[in-house]
Amino acid sequence: MKIGITGTRYAPSTVQLIELENELRTRRSSSGDRPELHHGDCVGVDHAVAVIADSMDYWIVCHPPIKNELRANYPSNEYMPPLNYFARNRALVDAVDILLVAPFQESRQNYGGTWYTYDYAVKVGRPTIVVLPSGIIWRSV
Repeated sequence: MKIGITGTRYAPSTVQLIELENELRTRRSSSGDRPELHHGDCVGVDHAVAVIADSMDYWIVCHPPIKNELRANYPSNEYMPPLNYFARNRALVDAVDILLVAPFQESRQNYGGTWYTYDYAVKVGRPTIVVLPSGIIWRSV
């Protein structure tokens, strides 16, 4: 199973982190093969979830942006070519079976990279799990 993560550049809320860890644990135990986590290597959610997935022995795949200002530089098992943010986010969605989304806001916004990536996933029919800062979860699986 290939799982993608997109989220805020800020630290996830405690309840978001707990719910994201639960999602990774559930998919880890139900996966016959070593699961993959695909992340965008930004500070905040990408970094936090990569650390958790790594501790669960996920294969970690980095989809880095061209710009380095917000890079977490998390040591990953595999690196995709750097792309601009929008192209990187589309490539990440295209590479995974399901997308975890951890936004900063409690409601859908018409701006921002996290919501752009979510919208693209919906457009291409990728299953999504949105974990809001309050812990409310929206599922399209």
